[in-house]
Amino acid sequence: QSEYQQGSIQRFRINVRDKYPVRSFQTSSIYLNNKALPTSSYYQIKDLDTEEIVVDYDTVFTKISCDSTGMYFDTYMNGLEPERYYKILIKTVIAGTTLVLDDNYYFKVIR
Repeated sequence: QSEYQQGSIQRFRINVRDKYPVRSFQTSSIYLNNKALPTSSYYQIKDLDTEEIVVDYDTVFTKISCDSTGMYFDTYMNGLEPERYYKILIKTVIAGTTLVLDDNYYFKVIR
């Protein structure tokens, strides 16, 4: 979704897959196979109007969780200012290299 109510609790799902999957001949799509990020993966929420970081990376409170469906994190929308656009950034450490993933995930909090 692109808009969320101010008092709601939203679950954001993260789809992780190979950028260049190994070629295979099968009847189902290879893009349906969901992968998982390392346990050292965190999210950040940034206000697009002011470029201010509203929720910063934290090793405890912004850790990305995982269940049988895939990777996710929950956000309380009452902590965000209504009628503003926000951007989600994801930070992960893969093989000792810190990557900040910015895939232009935007959303708006409405009243």
